[in-house]
Amino acid sequence: MTVSAEQEIISAEEHDDDQMEKAEWLSFKLAGLDYAVDILRVQEIRVWQASTRIPYSPAYVNGLINLRGAIVPIVDLRMRLGLDYREYDEETVTLIMDVEFPEGAKTIGIVVDAISEVIQTNADNSQLSADFDLTIDQAFVSGIADVGEKMIILLNVDTLLRLDI
Repeated sequence: MTVSAEQEIISAEEHDDDQMEKAEWLSFKLAGLDYAVDILRVQEIRVWQASTRIPYSPAYVNGLINLRGAIVPIVDLRMRLGLDYREYDEETVTLIMDVEFPEGAKTIGIVVDAISEVIQTNADNSQLSADFDLTIDQAFVSGIADVGEKMIILLNVDTLLRLDI
């Protein structure tokens, strides 16, 4: 094998490693701050629709919707994170998410103020949330991404959407 062929293989391996470390996140606004969830967990983005309230459910559980025959709980992410309530408007959307639980995957919707963009993160532009003093529960946060001129809080949907905590 020639030196240049070896260099090409090493370069391709480094490129594969870089690609594997990158992740895509769907960013959104919530109370004027930027948050994001793993885009691979997002099934769909829906305009906000009224849900059926569940008696005795936690305040952050907005209710249930029928999504093509499946009953899906809807969580108001502002309330889940302890943020101030805001009336829903034309920019309010529901993200239908795949969430992993010990007993298996479930579908849960989260209401957010507005969708922003898809971002890419890697080890160079994200840090663990333990490095920051956040006002939300650290268990809900995967990290903080520095994207352009803004910091985006990367949410861990598996802990965030566990309805028993």
